[in-house]
Amino acid sequence: MSLTIARCVSANARITANTRNTSRASVRARRNAANSSRGLSRARTQSPSVTRQHHQSSRGAVAANALPAMSAILSTHYALPALWAACAPAVALAYINPICSFSIGYGLSILFASAFVHQALVASGTFVTTMLALHVAGGAAYGARLAAFLFYRSVTWDEWRERAKNAPEANAKSFAKQTLVIALCSALYAMMSSPMMWHAQNVNAVNAAKYAGVIAVGLALEWVGLILEAVADQQKFNYKATEEGKTKWCSKGLYKFCRHPNYLGEIMFWVGLYVAGFPAMLTRPITLVPSSLGLLFIVKLMTSAAKRGDKKQLEKYGEDNAAYKAWVESTCSLVPGN
Repeated sequence: MSLTIARCVSANARITANTRNTSRASVRARRNAANSSRGLSRARTQSPSVTRQHHQSSRGAVAANALPAMSAILSTHYALPALWAACAPAVALAYINPICSFSIGYGLSILFASAFVHQALVASGTFVTTMLALHVAGGAAYGARLAAFLFYRSVTWDEWRERAKNAPEANAKSFAKQTLVIALCSALYAMMSSPMMWHAQNVNAVNAAKYAGVIAVGLALEWVGLILEAVADQQKFNYKATEEGKTKWCSKGLYKFCRHPNYLGEIMFWVGLYVAGFPAMLTRPITLVPSSLGLLFIVKLMTSAAKRGDKKQLEKYGEDNAAYKAWVESTCSLVPGN
């Protein structure tokens, strides 16, 4: 009898405990449901910010995916076409005015090419030596200075605007011809700028100790040429703005010694840019081809421009003008002896 009573008491105790546990579980379930409801409400309230964060994350993912593509430029055979594409937007100003292909677009294309090489270096994580940094910075400084100067001259110098307006290059062309000119000029400027790309691409393959002197000479020519052209351009521009300059040739400053110091500076710049990248090009000889063609073109263009300038000045000032003839005899066209 006592055993039966004990069993009943034990059974009642288990039932009571189970009931309590069930009640506690029910309370916890209701609390969880309430918390879930409040969380859903907060999520709905915060959905705009969450959406913005999601979009920002998406944009970040796109940028992160685009970065390796840029970093791969220096390790692929598409470096030169990519440089060509970087120059094209600047030269495309020719759609507005055809003369821009050879003036403002020319300067901007060199700036864009330098910026592209810099961005490729940053994206790839390539170690940038001091000489490589000076090489690319020289290209950027040259392009930015030239574009700014040509733009300022085009809006302030009436004589230049008139000459540009009557230049053969300024004649209206069909869209197809303009596109062809833009493509060819972009390719040419890319070839001229390519030594910077080859230097960046093969910087780790260059024997720095062996070729340090060659690169240093190239950088010296590049920066001295840049400064020489900038000073010569400004001196002539300032002189032409005076009353005397409207009727007389420029024989002030650098023009006391050289009739075309601006062209000389440009030749020095491009030769220096080429020489500074020459050791890197030797590691991949095929790269010598486009860079050499670009250099030969610009040197030929500048020497021809100097000859044309001498001829025009002789026709304008030289007839029976002893002072002009004396100036010509006491100066060189580009370098002593010519």
